[in-house]
Amino acid sequence: MLNLKSYFPVLLTAGLGLGLLSCGGGSETETVVVPTQGLITTVTEVSEDNYKIASEVPVDRVEDSRIIVEEMSGERDTFTLEQAKLMEQIGDPDSTEGRPFRSAGLGYWGFLMLGRMGGTPSMGAYASPAAHQQATNTAGSRMRSTARTTTRTRSGFGAGRSTRSFGG
Repeated sequence: MLNLKSYFPVLLTAGLGLGLLSCGGGSETETVVVPTQGLITTVTEVSEDNYKIASEVPVDRVEDSRIIVEEMSGERDTFTLEQAKLMEQIGDPDSTEGRPFRSAGLGYWGFLMLGRMGGTPSMGAYASPAAHQQATNTAGSRMRSTARTTTRTRSGFGAGRSTRSFGG
């Protein structure tokens, strides 16, 4: 079971450490696409430790974004956007705990919520062709049409290096 309580001390420590490391000299400007709406992504375990996206549904506010993980055993966990970002930053994507987040990151969640704006996510990330088609027609088109472009100046230690998230 992916119980966040057992990961909280590690997440908190790593988050604080990443925040401290992001301070210091240097700066870099980048243009990014920022979502103005959120997304609820349901990731389901289709075989042991193999997860696929079952659905992606847009929501009005980014803060309402969630990843819902459904295990084959019937257990179900829900993670907020901030929890998912921490897991994505510090977790091993090949670990049992990281696989659902890696799977969610292959869909519109990763493309739009985690700053990987690009084309259409791979159909292989979805539990079925119908799930991929529905996500593309609803979540994908809605998220792309409402996103805004902004320019950010990154400063601090490592500002000139590529990272998975924006810090400063």
